[in-house]
Amino acid sequence: MIDVGIDVPELDDRTYEEILSEATNLIPAYADEWTDANPHDPGITILEVLSWLTETYVYQLDRVTDDHREKYLALMGERRRPPTPASTRLRLSLPTDAAWGRLPAGTQFSVTDTNDADASYRFETDHAVTLTAATLERVLTVTDSGRTDNTHANRTDGMFYRAFGADATAGDACYLGFDGDPFAHAGTLTLTVSYHEDNLPEPATHGSLESSFEPSVEPVWEYRRGDDDAWHRLSVAADGTNAFYRSGRIELVLPDDRTVTGGADTPEPPAAVRSSERPWLRCRLETAGHEIPPQFDAIEPNVVSVSHRVSVRDEALTRVGRPHETPALDGQTYAFERSPVLSATVFVDGQRWQAVPDFDSSGPDDRHFVLDREAGTVTFGDGNHGRVPSADATVVADYVAGGGEAGNVPAETIWHLADPDVSLEGPIDGSDIEATPMAAATGGAARETIDDALDRVRRDRRIPYRAITADDYRYVAAHTPGLRIGRTNVLVEDGEITVVVVPFAPPDVGMPEPSEGFLRAVRQHIGDRKLLSDRVRVMGPRYVGLDISVTGRARARYAGGGHDVAVRTAIEEFVHPLTGGDGTGWPFGEALHRSELVDRIAELDVIDRVSEVTIVAHGGATIDDGTVRIDDTSLFAVKDVTTDLSIRTDSTDGGT
Repeated sequence: MIDVGIDVPELDDRTYEEILSEATNLIPAYADEWTDANPHDPGITILEVLSWLTETYVYQLDRVTDDHREKYLALMGERRRPPTPASTRLRLSLPTDAAWGRLPAGTQFSVTDTNDADASYRFETDHAVTLTAATLERVLTVTDSGRTDNTHANRTDGMFYRAFGADATAGDACYLGFDGDPFAHAGTLTLTVSYHEDNLPEPATHGSLESSFEPSVEPVWEYRRGDDDAWHRLSVAADGTNAFYRSGRIELVLPDDRTVTGGADTPEPPAAVRSSERPWLRCRLETAGHEIPPQFDAIEPNVVSVSHRVSVRDEALTRVGRPHETPALDGQTYAFERSPVLSATVFVDGQRWQAVPDFDSSGPDDRHFVLDREAGTVTFGDGNHGRVPSADATVVADYVAGGGEAGNVPAETIWHLADPDVSLEGPIDGSDIEATPMAAATGGAARETIDDALDRVRRDRRIPYRAITADDYRYVAAHTPGLRIGRTNVLVEDGEITVVVVPFAPPDVGMPEPSEGFLRAVRQHIGDRKLLSDRVRVMGPRYVGLDISVTGRARARYAGGGHDVAVRTAIEEFVHPLTGGDGTGWPFGEALHRSELVDRIAELDVIDRVSEVTIVAHGGATIDDGTVRIDDTSLFAVKDVTTDLSIRTDSTDGGT
């Protein structure tokens, strides 16, 4: 095979001497009276300068500049990513004589770096927050299997807990006990959930595509005053946790109708709740289905997220590049007082103009401007591509400035409201609020470099965005944005494509099953990328339940117990859907041979001898001479393990 490429012409193919010689040789043709071509002649000096300029311009014809690479990115449908702002969370506290208060979204905080007294930064609140003087004193989890007090874990850094128990089934509830009424005066309450993700993989991504996952689980919030036994349904004005799939804030509102509520499946509140005179909140799972039982580092009031930015209104921009008295010229540039600029709305003589990435598609009358976020400038057109503002035009902007690495301030910083006289709701003012950062601010980044953007685009071009082959379907399903997917399997049979998805789950979850919302997100993601003619079915795995009986003898040193747990753990680890087999999960459709199970159990230090292993399978499996066979959509789940192990009485194994 002959590799044929495109011949790229060499444009810089003439030297300075060649250009000067050609120009000199043309003198008689255009000026026959010019007879002195020696270097001392002023005309030759001019030719030398022009030849040098020509050689410089020709040299540039062969160079690929940053402008060329920017244009290449644009042709690929990409742009350099703008600066991003750092963010963190603040714990806010009220003065002792204030019962409540409310900070609106966009409230500005000033940050001083203790390591650099001259460094000061502005952050803004990402959302409104209702502050309460009531303290969260108790956190209880109540399920059918019992009650767990998670108060200590909720208050302690480095600890986490499962707010709805290990299984998170319908009716399971989390109770929050306060020392006062958290809805006093305001009628709203802001709670912030810190979701524990340290033991979990990052949610899947697929290039720059956004997540469309909408959970099918349904948590319900209820409230009980200290002097009332009835539970009242609360309205959820905002849920940034996406039904406890991530960290975020929850805005609760006490409605006027105070509807009495209660789920039939909800276990009876514990005595500590029934006998208490303190107000309680309760969140119960009316519809369950979390792939990962919700696990929290903490849930707490009086917390707000902030980002490194400041909003500015009605700022008159300053003309740069040419004196302000210059008549209307093309390419007028105006600068903001602050930079980088995250977003801007620009008005010229009171009329709003539109931001465009470039003027390539702009006509002479289009009121367009190009925003340079990093430099903090706006540039207008040249009259052919984009209208030119008049020379005496007034350019005013509303904009948001911030972002960049400078906002990644450490946790040891001093925070306070930028304007102590800012108008706040409730009996508080700015000087009353104390703010403590929960962690260092992170995530701030400068504008993406051209090299980084090109590398990103090259990597992105290697990502399959269309599902054609089985491998494509496997990749697209496994990278459904926002989901934590453990495994996928793709089957093609009789013209139909079956995609089996197993959600990620902690090791103690033996049967990871996708919720309907989980499957719906995968279907939508695949459906947008499959061929129109493909018939695709998306499903969770079919689990074949195993009841296993083990007969044999345990070593004498385990006479005190522990052998039952060891045997069950070994079997569960061997066939686990995510970690069994070779460590990547039991293979789909792989048969389980009794001899393999015997060998696995016999390897245990607790076992002296295995006499018999009996397997009973439930749900779509066949057993033939001790071999359990399943189809390619199925996996195993251990239902029950019973052991009948006698204890070895001699001391040859080191026992007594």
